[in-house]
Amino acid sequence: MQGAFEPFFRDNIDTAVINIGHDSLAQYKLVVVPADYVMDAASAKAIRDYVSEGSTVLMTAYSAKVDEHGLWFDTPLPGRLSDVFGLRTAQFYEHDVLPQFELDGKTAKASIRYYEVLEPRTASTLENFSNIAGNPPAITLNKFGKGQAIYLAAPAQPSLIGPLVRSLYQSLGIQPGPKTPAGVYARVVDGRTLYVNTTKEEKEVAVGMKAHGILSQKSYEGTMQLGPYQSDLVD
Repeated sequence: MQGAFEPFFRDNIDTAVINIGHDSLAQYKLVVVPADYVMDAASAKAIRDYVSEGSTVLMTAYSAKVDEHGLWFDTPLPGRLSDVFGLRTAQFYEHDVLPQFELDGKTAKASIRYYEVLEPRTASTLENFSNIAGNPPAITLNKFGKGQAIYLAAPAQPSLIGPLVRSLYQSLGIQPGPKTPAGVYARVVDGRTLYVNTTKEEKEVAVGMKAHGILSQKSYEGTMQLGPYQSDLVD
């Protein structure tokens, strides 16, 4: 879950960690299902309805393997959702090298050696693993109802989830937040931006041509220097 969450957090996008089977999905532009090993009936129905009605779901390897009783599904995996994703997850492997694939002209390299072998049915293959014999599918997409279901054949990890979700931002209308250096996070509320430096080092942050620090009572021209563990609310 942390691996799936990190790219959104790094891009300063508001996200929520929810119980798919109990919370409404209607307000979300994208739902990520990161290694949700147990797939109960309510969660499966929520995902099915969400995609069918026109939205996008991204599921990673190790999802939907057992039911709410801990029993391995005796139907094609991912359990209760094989038709939604248009594939069957056939086998599990730990490769001797870190799997990788090409996306938008760049190499996305895993930090975990495990991957799943996918057997697409109605799904189309978006990308293949480039350094594994036979080049099995790495990312698939299936049109289901009015929406789409994307499957990543590797565990959730920032090095793979990041490039994949960022390739979806524009088409899904997801707007990244302010650009900040590593370790500095920001959120915009009612025209003001809160910057927080979570590191031990001073960071230079771009804030626009002219800005006023409400907490620091400083005026900024283009950039501001944010000290270790400091924050400022800028308008």
